[in-house]
Amino acid sequence: MTPTSDVNRGDWLTALAALAFVLVTRANGEFLALIVIFFIFAMRKMQVRQGVALLILVVLIFGAANSWRARQELRDVTTGSYAGIAKVMSDSRNVGYATRIVLEIERDRFVVYAYGSPAWRLAGARVGEQVFVRGYREEFEPGKESRWISQHVKGRFQVVSVAEQRFAASPLLRSAQRVRDLVSTSASSFNFDERNLFTGLVIGDDSKQSEEMISAFRKSGLAHLVAVSGQNVAFVLAGLSPLLRRLNRRWRTLMTILILVWFVVITRIEPSVVRAALMAGAAYLSVAMGRPTRTLRLIALTVFAAIAVDPLLAWSVGYFMSVGATLGLCLGAEKLEKIIRGPQWLARLLSATLSAQFGVIPVVIFVFGVPSVFGIVANVLAVPIAGLVMLIGLPLGLFAGVIENLGRTEFATVLMWPVQVGVRWVWWVAEIFARLNVSPVFNLGLWIAVLVVLLALRHRSARV
Repeated sequence: MTPTSDVNRGDWLTALAALAFVLVTRANGEFLALIVIFFIFAMRKMQVRQGVALLILVVLIFGAANSWRARQELRDVTTGSYAGIAKVMSDSRNVGYATRIVLEIERDRFVVYAYGSPAWRLAGARVGEQVFVRGYREEFEPGKESRWISQHVKGRFQVVSVAEQRFAASPLLRSAQRVRDLVSTSASSFNFDERNLFTGLVIGDDSKQSEEMISAFRKSGLAHLVAVSGQNVAFVLAGLSPLLRRLNRRWRTLMTILILVWFVVITRIEPSVVRAALMAGAAYLSVAMGRPTRTLRLIALTVFAAIAVDPLLAWSVGYFMSVGATLGLCLGAEKLEKIIRGPQWLARLLSATLSAQFGVIPVVIFVFGVPSVFGIVANVLAVPIAGLVMLIGLPLGLFAGVIENLGRTEFATVLMWPVQVGVRWVWWVAEIFARLNVSPVFNLGLWIAVLVVLLALRHRSARV
């Protein structure tokens, strides 16, 4: 990739086309026509060549048609009683007194809220395994389906019974589960919350995190740390780079792509990690072919590819928070670093935190409301330590997990102690800053003050 500051007119056109592609994917009826008309007007203002404009228009029409097809398939759901084999599609999660899990029944996905005997049997099921179930398939109640669209879930399954016997998952999913089990086993000396935070930081497994922990990380502005994204992907590739460098270019490229796919499977194909893996793979291939791509254009092309393959990603909050944070880093981090005064390490950390925060703010405000301004300080304190946990947590966790399984519990505990300290620090920061509640008006005033300070620094830097 080329430097982020090197952005030309073609990059902005590609980014604008990607935004229009997402909008037409989500739009309905009259809004679809308005978006297309607005984009045609924008292309005329930008004096885009007719051939390029026609190509983009064709791509937008494809996006709208592809989205219509995906939404029609989502509405085509078979309801009624069912007794037979179901495939486990997600990790189980405790929601109140229920166990929530997603099952695939005859190629349709259903969310299940199980109680009693079916609950503890489904709680032990792993992704990819098959179980025999009896129950009733039903459509979502009006207004309840929106949060499940991006996961291709079509309705609810009222489970009556679950057989004790389970059928094994595919070899790929079993290998991914072994990695997840080793990571979890390596943290057996941690307390419950720390162990679940560790798995969330390293492999994005937040299925057993308590409601208190989820709430604390959201209120403190640190929720992005337990959502696997580009940082995790970068650390995995960085950790394996000494081995990859020993291979010739062809094998190195192939192994890099396979590692990215493998990591996506381990993290349960989360939208944010799909975006990160696609972007990392595209960046690596562009460099390997001798044609480095500008970061802004790379982000736009990644959005095009992901939404074209799976149009329902356009309804994923996690996906757009990942894109927004990356876009903010691309457009703002380098510029902010130049105007923030102080030690270089602090300027770099603050610029990355602020630009990522500004990048996700549109999505955060729309979904969760205005974030706490204290999240900036929380990120400065937690992100460097969380980064170290992500960097060493996976290789060290796999090694410690193997040692733990061999009965060397004391050695594994000592080996994981530095990681536990880092996890505990991140958890303390989240808890402390989650309690710094201020009124919405005061919080908005603080955000305005931050913007005023940044504008003043920019003005001063321009004068110098």
